[in-house]
Amino acid sequence: MLDEKHRGELSGSDRCSDDADHLKSVVRDGLISMNFDARIEFIRELEAEMRRSHLSMRAYLIPLGISASTPEELTPTEVGHLIRFLKLIVPCAMPAVERTTARFDVFDGKIRNASDFLAA
Repeated sequence: MLDEKHRGELSGSDRCSDDADHLKSVVRDGLISMNFDARIEFIRELEAEMRRSHLSMRAYLIPLGISASTPEELTPTEVGHLIRFLKLIVPCAMPAVERTTARFDVFDGKIRNASDFLAA
């Protein structure tokens, strides 16, 4: 049985995972609602924002088992998985994600506030 200290740690971890799952779902659903051209624009903008942050989006696809080599090959579910991974493992990438989602009306009001968004 877990003592109070460890129970609190698990709930914090669960909360972070819940936030990452929420973000994944919002992004996936938003991309599904976009037409193909808008979806590609989103992915390209995300890639550009990550580059501005000195991060390579493609470097994170391989560990996730995503073999897409172009933005056109990425599915909404794969992009959602990528963003969930970034939220949990690469929190310094979250400002790039936030800047990208802010440019697309489909995400207005669906992504939790910035403090939750950036929390690791």
